[in-house]
Amino acid sequence: MVQTTIKAGDHIEGFEILACEDLSELQALGIWARHIRTRAEVFHIYNDDEENLFAFAFPTIPSDSSGVAHILEHSVLCGSRNYPLKDTFIMLAKGSLQTFLNALTFPDKTVYPAASTNRQDYFNLMSVYGDAVFHPLLDEWIFQQEGHRLDLSQDEGSGAWRLERTGVVFNEMKGNYSSVDPIAADWSFRSVLPDTPYAHDSGGDPKDIPRLRWEDLRAFHRDHYNPANCKIVLCGNIPTEEQLAFLDRTILKDLESGKPVEPIPLATPWAQSRELSIPYPATDGSQKSTVLLSWALGDSTDTEEALALAALTEILLGHDGSPLHKALVESGLGEDVAPATGLEGELRQMVFTVGLRGMEGSQKGALEDLVLSTLKNLVARGIPSEEIEGALFGMRFSNQEIRRVGGPFSLVWMRRVLRSWIHGKAPWNSLLFERSFRKLNERIAAEPRFFEQLIESRLLNNPHRCLLSVDPQVGLSEAQEAETKAELDRLLAELSESEKKALAEQTQRLKTIQESQDPPEALARLPHISRKDLAPTIESVPRSIHDLGGIPLLSHDLFTNGIVYIDIALPVDLLTEDQYLWLPLLARTIPGMGIPGTPYDVLSSRMARHVGGFYALLHTSSSAPGAGRSLAAPGGVYHIRDRDWLIFRMKTLHEKLEPALDLVLPLMRRADFSDTRRLKDLLLEYKNDLDASVAPSGHSFAISQASRPFSRSRFVDDLWNGIPQIEFAHRIVEQDPEVVARKLAALRDELFAKSGMIVNVTAQGEGIEACLSCLKSRLAPYGGPHPGQDRAPSASSPVDKTVAVYQSGALQVGFAALALSASPFATEMQAAELVLSHWLSTGILWEDIRMRGGAYGAFAYPDGLEPVFIMATYRDPTPSRSLEALPGALKKALKTLPDGEELEKAVIGAFAKETRPRTNPDKGFADFLRYFTGIEDWMRKKKLESIVAMDKNLLKQAGEHLVAALESANYAVIAGNGQAAASADKLKVPVRDLPGA
Repeated sequence: MVQTTIKAGDHIEGFEILACEDLSELQALGIWARHIRTRAEVFHIYNDDEENLFAFAFPTIPSDSSGVAHILEHSVLCGSRNYPLKDTFIMLAKGSLQTFLNALTFPDKTVYPAASTNRQDYFNLMSVYGDAVFHPLLDEWIFQQEGHRLDLSQDEGSGAWRLERTGVVFNEMKGNYSSVDPIAADWSFRSVLPDTPYAHDSGGDPKDIPRLRWEDLRAFHRDHYNPANCKIVLCGNIPTEEQLAFLDRTILKDLESGKPVEPIPLATPWAQSRELSIPYPATDGSQKSTVLLSWALGDSTDTEEALALAALTEILLGHDGSPLHKALVESGLGEDVAPATGLEGELRQMVFTVGLRGMEGSQKGALEDLVLSTLKNLVARGIPSEEIEGALFGMRFSNQEIRRVGGPFSLVWMRRVLRSWIHGKAPWNSLLFERSFRKLNERIAAEPRFFEQLIESRLLNNPHRCLLSVDPQVGLSEAQEAETKAELDRLLAELSESEKKALAEQTQRLKTIQESQDPPEALARLPHISRKDLAPTIESVPRSIHDLGGIPLLSHDLFTNGIVYIDIALPVDLLTEDQYLWLPLLARTIPGMGIPGTPYDVLSSRMARHVGGFYALLHTSSSAPGAGRSLAAPGGVYHIRDRDWLIFRMKTLHEKLEPALDLVLPLMRRADFSDTRRLKDLLLEYKNDLDASVAPSGHSFAISQASRPFSRSRFVDDLWNGIPQIEFAHRIVEQDPEVVARKLAALRDELFAKSGMIVNVTAQGEGIEACLSCLKSRLAPYGGPHPGQDRAPSASSPVDKTVAVYQSGALQVGFAALALSASPFATEMQAAELVLSHWLSTGILWEDIRMRGGAYGAFAYPDGLEPVFIMATYRDPTPSRSLEALPGALKKALKTLPDGEELEKAVIGAFAKETRPRTNPDKGFADFLRYFTGIEDWMRKKKLESIVAMDKNLLKQAGEHLVAALESANYAVIAGNGQAAASADKLKVPVRDLPGA
């Protein structure tokens, strides 16, 4: 563990050390400092992690739903005093080794985190981010681009004027308001905190965003982005003294202190409960309501109260058999538990929410009665001790596991720190777990009815609750669009000719700025590392292969903090195409069923006490060029490559291994599908989750549809994860559950009878030995992977090109995707495509589709082992325009290929994407998949070497190949009705309806 001589009271580099806290449970020290002159505060979680992270955080308290905090978050990264560039953020992303780079707007704070494993790169990022937050340009054109604006254009033929409203955040939030789940999630806490700032949408309501003025944005920055209102979180192994010196000399040296914002008040307690109804856009009358019951609870900075309520939430809702979860699902009132269900603990005041999705709104009173009666019964009869045991095990496991979800693990610590720190408590107040957890266990031991009393005092006897229904309104999106059009038509009619001319000039002025190049002298100011700083070395993951009685077992001896990770993979390519469509449902339902003689709720309760996680996934991929189909292992020669797999994934504590396996393995083999009531609940949940995923992840479905013709694996992946699976889910919920049960049981039985298996274990040495001992007898009947047959979908040839446009009346924005043939894996040309795609994503695509087109995102990438190059847009207001902009970007790239410093930045950025750190469990699973696909370490190293050695000639060859491939490119669009029709018109294909969206 790291050491320091710093102590409380020391004055170091312009800072006073306020406290040094022992963070031994994190294997770290906590150093809390305040800048003496400006009052900015710093908290450093000082440990031995080479991936250092910083975050500038500001409490940003909204007073309305204009989205000012969100628009400001976007705007400050569009140029600053020292770095006067059009888009500082994207320039950093273009040429940095960053492992995380983002900006995040929460309901009560805005955070600017970045991380890197390279010391110089880390300080470069801190320099640019620090200047951005404290000295942004905030020019009017930035507000118009990132927030909202009116664009006026004149048709060259008819001379008619056209007025449109657009803006990056405006379009992003239109996407957010297109789906019931995010609307319900926001109102779950807004409904019970109406007299606090949480009553407003900090992200911005599309109907309120146009009210925000440029002057309001600048005033909000002035009032909130000052040192006295700033909390700076640091994590990693760069010494505190060095970081404080940099902050003092580079970031804080010429700033005025300012003053912190007023603290957020707690809501005024209610004397009686309330009800509220909110509409969401629906496409037809078959869609239903989400009904939620929310309680306002206590102060989130009270760590003992927060942990007790988190434990109570786990008891009530933590697994499928938990008492309140089970009561909701089996009530028949709705289709599945609403995603907003749970404890919201990151606000100033905690909120507990429980509810159902797929309800009749008129039945919302029945939901309230159900929840209250279930809670009363628990108090009267007592909470089963095993439910308390399972909740406490789950909390301990979650705290012990080191996970990386979308960024470094230190992001988890950052969020915990800010949870209390921005509300005036010590930064470690919400960070540490063990002390509060120990006290919780002591209270439970001393007060046998502790949780029953908590239910009574915090829920049953607490009238501060709201019964919320989020109800479908068919035609709401169309009505909103019509209202917007009518408003724009009115505004246009009221404009004088001189006003039209002025507005058209403003539109052209913005376009000119967006199309202009950053001045070379401004670009030269931006610090960056050089190509010579890149070391094309790869981390080799330790791998041993064992014979488990005829079953190959791969092991990876890595530090996992006492947790054992087990993957059991069955090849599925002995099945037919029709059976393939059922596999995602099989993977989803097996972990949620019971087994003969043990109902799902009883089994789920037992698993909650012993298993840290259990789920199944499907994997398909082409193999690396030259990889053989079969591999020799200690137990024989097995067909491994060019296959599709069903993989069961389990994790548990080392000491829980045997009881965990005795629960999971029988469930894998003997899941009881005859429980058709439970099965029907899972089917509805599956369909609803797929439907709800379209609005936030429409780009994934569009990419899947566009790329399906280019390889067998892309076709299979589309069956499993694309629109065909949504269509399948809608068909299945209409079938007799008895028929579905027989089909799933037969499919499962056929797999286990014919497939064989291969096992993967990631753990520390003693954990691996325990797995070898425990698994050998338990898996003895199955054997290694059986040889595959050519029965799987599309055996080896791609399917025909299938250009497609799907529409959903609920969508207010869209998604466009283009796919074309790409180069083989681990070749120089694929490395060139990686560099080219990074340059496109952070250059031409960003400028044309995001900055000028107003989409939230646009990107390109070659798809790993599949010979396909992807280009796509995200939350795009005009995907029909992007159908020309995407191929146009490739053609333009060929004429303006990067060279010199610009090429160096593209190389650095592409290299960073390929070398992101992984946790040890992730390394073990990644190596397992490499074993399936034949990716060897030398191939990974060659790819990095090719990226580092990239030159303009290779980029030109890659660009020429891709431009030539445009002739056979495939397109897909998912959009609202108007843009779907316009896109179909361009592609000359019919519009298809997207089921359920």
